Amino acid sequence: MKILTVNVHAWLEENQMEKIDVLARTIAEKQYDVIAMQEVNQLMNNKIIFDDIREENYAWVLLETLQKYTDTDYYLHWSNSHIGFGKYNEGVAVITRHKIKTEDEFYCTFAQSVRTISARRIVGITINYEGQDIEFYSCHMNLPNCETEDMGKNIQTILNRTQNNNLKILMGDFNTDAIGNVAAYENILSQGLFDTYVMAEKKDDGITVDKSIHGWDNDKAKKRLDYIFSNKELKVKESKVIFNNKNKEIVSDHFGIEVEIEF
Repeated sequence: MKILTVNVHAWLEENQMEKIDVLARTIAEKQYDVIAMQEVNQLMNNKIIFDDIREENYAWVLLETLQKYTDTDYYLHWSNSHIGFGKYNEGVAVITRHKIKTEDEFYCTFAQSVRTISARRIVGITINYEGQDIEFYSCHMNLPNCETEDMGKNIQTILNRTQNNNLKILMGDFNTDAIGNVAAYENILSQGLFDTYVMAEKKDDGITVDKSIHGWDNDKAKKRLDYIFSNKELKVKESKVIFNNKNKEIVSDHFGIEVEIEF
C-alpha cells in the first residue's frame, strides 16, 4: 500500500495551476492508494457544485486535472474546518482509488465553529484493503502551545471516533516539530500512536518544512511537522519526503510524505 500526505496551501501558492499539475501527474504515476491533504481551500462565495463543494475547490480541481493523466477512478471526501484568511473555506480532504465503505467528518477540538481558527475538523474514510477494514483520517492540528486546545485530547477524540479493532492511520500536518519540540512529539506518540517514519526500513531526513512559514514565522529551522501515524505497529518498507525539489518539484510551503506499507 502506498499512501501520501501533503499540506497543499491551496490557492496561496504562486504558479498554483502548475503545482496542481505536478501533484496530479505524481498521483497518476505513483498510484497511491490513499492521499490525505490539508489546507484544501475554496473561496467562500463561489457557486456550489454539490453538497459543500464550491467551484474551484482545490481538491475538485485536482481530480479534474488528474483525469488528464489516468483512467483510474478516484473518490473524494472533503470538509470545511474553518474560515481561512477571511475568504476561504479551509478544509481537509482524503482521496482514494478504492471504494469508500464509510466516510465521516467531525471536529476533534473543543472549538467547533468555522469562525474560530482553532476549530479543527477531521475527515475520515474506511476502505477494505486485502480483506481488512482500514480507517484513514486527514488531520490538520493546532500548535502544541494552543491555549484553548489539548493535543492529547484532540487525538483521543479521533482514535475513539469508532469503537473497533481496525487499523487507524492518522495523516497530516500536526504542527509539531519532532526535532525542535521532542516533548510535544512524544506526547503524540503517548496517545497510542506509532510513527511510520520511525518504523520504516528505509527513510530520509523526514524534513517537511525548511523555512519560516505562516504559523512558524520566526522559525527558519528545518522541521518535521507532517506525519503518518498508525495505532498499530506496521511493516513499513519506506518513508520518503516528496515535493521538495529532490523528489518531485515543490507544490506547497510544506513538503509531502509518501509511505509504503507491506501487509
